[in-house]
Amino acid sequence: MKRTHSLSLMALVSGLLASLGLSAVGGCGASPAPTPEYPALASAAGDAPAPSEEPAAERQAPPESGPSRDVQFPAVTRASVAHGLELNTVESHALPLVYLRLVIRSGGETDPANRPGIARLTASMLQEGTRTKTAAQLAEAVDFMGADLSVSATQENTYLVMRVLVDQLDEAMDLLADVATHPAFRQEELDKLKRRETDRLSLMSKRPSYLAQREFYKRLFGDHPYAHVDTTPEVVRSVRRSELARWHRRHFVPSNAFLVVTGDVTPEQAQTSAARAFARWSGPRVPAPRYATPPTRDAREVVLVDRPGSVQSVIYIGNLGVKRDAEDWIPLAVANQVLGGSAASRLFMDLRERRSLTYGAYSRVGEAVDVGTFRASASVRTQVTAQAMDAFFEHLNRIVSEPVPESELHDAERYLSDSFPLSIDTAGKIGQMVADLRVFGLPDDYWHSYRTRIGEVTPAQALTAARAHIDPEHALVVVVGSATDIAAGLRAWGPVTVVDENGEVKSRLEAAPNAATTQASE
Repeated sequence: MKRTHSLSLMALVSGLLASLGLSAVGGCGASPAPTPEYPALASAAGDAPAPSEEPAAERQAPPESGPSRDVQFPAVTRASVAHGLELNTVESHALPLVYLRLVIRSGGETDPANRPGIARLTASMLQEGTRTKTAAQLAEAVDFMGADLSVSATQENTYLVMRVLVDQLDEAMDLLADVATHPAFRQEELDKLKRRETDRLSLMSKRPSYLAQREFYKRLFGDHPYAHVDTTPEVVRSVRRSELARWHRRHFVPSNAFLVVTGDVTPEQAQTSAARAFARWSGPRVPAPRYATPPTRDAREVVLVDRPGSVQSVIYIGNLGVKRDAEDWIPLAVANQVLGGSAASRLFMDLRERRSLTYGAYSRVGEAVDVGTFRASASVRTQVTAQAMDAFFEHLNRIVSEPVPESELHDAERYLSDSFPLSIDTAGKIGQMVADLRVFGLPDDYWHSYRTRIGEVTPAQALTAARAHIDPEHALVVVVGSATDIAAGLRAWGPVTVVDENGEVKSRLEAAPNAATTQASE
């Protein structure tokens, strides 16, 4: 019975294929089957097609790139509105959208020394309701306008950002002013925030990259306020409404803020709307922050954050960098692009492509008002940690000891120049770029000549900037991984301090006998 059914099915399939002008493979009297789409698969089944006698088509090189098109940063109109609040307006009429970006010139740097995270917690509470709106009512008001609202705090600033359709400009400006100037700090919302923050910190403390960043900044900056990258569970548990409200009163004043409006709006419309919405905002001037001096190093320092059983090592290597408004910032950016700014840079191409040690290795120059950082980093398998360290210091020493070849420099400059238009292709991005001008004290025409100045950097200028701000001989090295497996090997780069995941010292290891020779010859 099964045999009969099989034959009937074969007959049905053959008839169907015949009606389509095809035939079953291997059928009696069947015409040759069509050439399979994947010859390699056909070969495995014993049905490989006969080799083609036609010569293979010659591969053609892609066409040469044309010259870079000039990109002009749009004009910024500046004005002063209510009680010293500075307004910056940029017109962009491509879409009927407006972006509002209120920047408070205070962030984590103003946290009390023993209370890190106060600025960030205050910023988080701003979206949890005002004196006239609960958190739910505030969210509903934003949704009703079809808008977006976000609030965040960095080490130096607090940002309140809205995106809205142009016909909702006045309503959005009113809402932004209400959120900024009349937060409620309700206890029930603070309790919810505490639970969320506790869970977040618990999750983050299990991520090796977070542990590396936290230890790196703590060791690099010491008593400087930039040393704190996050709050702590102790602060979250003990923070009070009055503490957040006090920080808000001190720092949320118009003379300590500026507003950026970009999009389908004229400067006159923006000024009228802002002056009305913020008319009652006032407060005393905020004194400029005072920064402690970060520690200096007379030798390389290695810190190992022990994660027993870890199968990977997260490596951070770096040093104190430079202020964002430094004259040699652009030559340094070009040198960093050569070293590790992208997947086409030296670190990535060597550690990943040539040595297969990691999925990616990069370097970056941090932007800061006071003093930034230089950092190279990667995550590697535990057993190749020493090889990765060798590769890192090979390239760090090379970037500060020899000029970049002209062709390589050209590629780096072309990358930075050609990617710049992507940073200003929306009104929202333009708003962030304008905010950077004000935050870092850059001249109004800075972005106009940015691409030109990148293309004018010479190998000698890139080398000089790298030597001034990249210091492998006195670098801070932070590694997160299994101390049992990698601690002894790290002694080749200097004395090793082993700490637990909370930063408490577990042990100290002396440098290997040949460590000084290793440093001198790298």
